[in-house]
Amino acid sequence: MQRNRFLNLIMPVLAAAVVALPGAGAQAAEADYYKGKTVTYIVATGAGGGFDFYGRLVAKHMQGNLPGSTFVVRNMPGAGHRLGTNYIYKSKPNGLTLGTFSSVLVMTQIVGSKGVRFDLAKMNFLGKASISQQSVLVNAKLPYRSIAEVVNSGKVLKMATGGPGSGRWFMAKIAESSLKTKFRMIPGYTGPDAHLAMMRGEIDVMMGSVESNAAIADTNPPRARHLAIYSTKRLAKYPNVPTAYELIKDPDQKQLAQLITTIGEVWRVTAVPPGLPAGRLALLRSAYKKSLQDPKLLALAKTAKRHIVPMYGADVDRAMRSALNVSPKVLKLLKDAITVRTKVTYLKHTGKVTKTKRGGRRIWIMYKGKEVKAKISGSRTKVTLNGKPDKRKNVKPGMTCTFVYIRAGSEAKQLICKN
Repeated sequence: MQRNRFLNLIMPVLAAAVVALPGAGAQAAEADYYKGKTVTYIVATGAGGGFDFYGRLVAKHMQGNLPGSTFVVRNMPGAGHRLGTNYIYKSKPNGLTLGTFSSVLVMTQIVGSKGVRFDLAKMNFLGKASISQQSVLVNAKLPYRSIAEVVNSGKVLKMATGGPGSGRWFMAKIAESSLKTKFRMIPGYTGPDAHLAMMRGEIDVMMGSVESNAAIADTNPPRARHLAIYSTKRLAKYPNVPTAYELIKDPDQKQLAQLITTIGEVWRVTAVPPGLPAGRLALLRSAYKKSLQDPKLLALAKTAKRHIVPMYGADVDRAMRSALNVSPKVLKLLKDAITVRTKVTYLKHTGKVTKTKRGGRRIWIMYKGKEVKAKISGSRTKVTLNGKPDKRKNVKPGMTCTFVYIRAGSEAKQLICKN
């Protein structure tokens, strides 16, 4: 009798405790939702390269952390990551579409660039996988050992950048504005191309991530020197290199520096469209976090010499929203900084295609008795064949093509071909 009285007393308490467990039943129901479902993971670039690597790495391990699901990676290059990001943003908020894109789109959205049909402040982020701390790097053959020495010299240094309006262009123009330096923008360079150009003495200065620039900054003797790094604090590896914050006094210009810093620290994001139910978002964030902490993922990244520096969920949300929230004065500074005032002269070289590599990512033609090549981007190069838009993979040896580019060997703005 006493036992029954005890059970009658304790059972309501136990039942209440079960109900109070935060999301226990809901999480189980959400997990069941993914059984037999296909999840599309959008990579806003072509196949190959950093974004594709991280995207496929994340998708592979998230599939394992959502039992019964099948992840399919879909590359969607175009308009400097805007095409893929627009697609993610406009997708049904059912947890079956997510993806990755460049955090530089923060600046693209702030200035209202053409083709932006997304609002990063309304999206939710599962997390980010890496970091890309930007650095201003000067040719070691030059005498400059600080930004102050560059400014005081009065010299206009040749700055290697990407094409006008690209992420590299944005970064270089903001650095020029906030650090009070004078650069002559030399567009059309990727990182490795800029490294070679610096060693040849063709350029004086460049920007890029600390990680990617180690190839020329960490040699003995160094081929280039870091003058400023966009980071919240000095890096242990370069204790004598100041952060941009230390060098910039104007508070509005400091916010521009903060923008570059945030973009670099929130790198390789994975996002979902707005409106995703809270339970499903929590489940996806949990699966993402487990994936980024998986020893197998970490081992694969290490083998590929890729760094994993994660941040999760709401922390990434807050960082992105903070970066988007600039004052009207800072917005004007940003627009002024990135405005393309210099007329860019493009070369046109026409000849027969002699060979292609990597699905048309590299194409060679015979021009004036010499073989010249161009890099063909899946998102930035406009490709036409017989007057119609086409894909780089369809360009074959024997066709006649015109490269429209800054210089031989650089990325083409246009590839115009005919049979």
